[in-house]
Amino acid sequence: MPNTDMKEIAKKYGIFFGMLFAMSAVLIMFILLAHGSWKRGLTQTVQDGLNMYLPDSYVVGEFHEVDSTISTGTAVFSLKPRNATTSELSAYCILIRVPTLTGAQPALFLYSQRYGVRFVGYATDTGKAEHVLNADVGKSVISYWQRQVPKILEKAGVL
Repeated sequence: MPNTDMKEIAKKYGIFFGMLFAMSAVLIMFILLAHGSWKRGLTQTVQDGLNMYLPDSYVVGEFHEVDSTISTGTAVFSLKPRNATTSELSAYCILIRVPTLTGAQPALFLYSQRYGVRFVGYATDTGKAEHVLNADVGKSVISYWQRQVPKILEKAGVL
C-alpha cells in the first residue's frame, strides 16, 4: 500500500515540475526572441537623442554587451561620424538610466579618446520637466556617471 502512495506522490510532483519547466522554457524563449527587437529599439532611441542634441554628427553602429550587473541600466554603442574620414577616432555612446527628480531617465554620454566623456542630454522628450532635469541637484549625478563611463566601457570590452 505505501508503495502505491509513493508512486502517486511522485507522479503529482513530476507533473508539477514538468509544468514549471515548460513555463520557464516558454518565458526564456520569449526573452530570447524579444532581445533583437529590444536592441533595435535602443539603437533608435540613441540615434534620435543624438539627432536632437548633435544633429548630423554621428550614426549609431554596433551594440556592445556590458559584462556586469550594471548591464540592465546601461547600453553601449559604437558611433561612426556621418562625414567619416580614416583619420577620425572612434567614439562610443553610452545610454545610462540615471535617477532624477522626475524618476529614472535615459541619459546619453559620449566618449572619445580625444575629448573624453561628455554628457549629451536625455534620450527622451523631457518637455516641461526640462528645467527640473537640468537643476543643480542633477549635476552631481551626471558627474558621477561621467566618472563611471570608462569603467562601463572596460566592462563592455571596448577600452
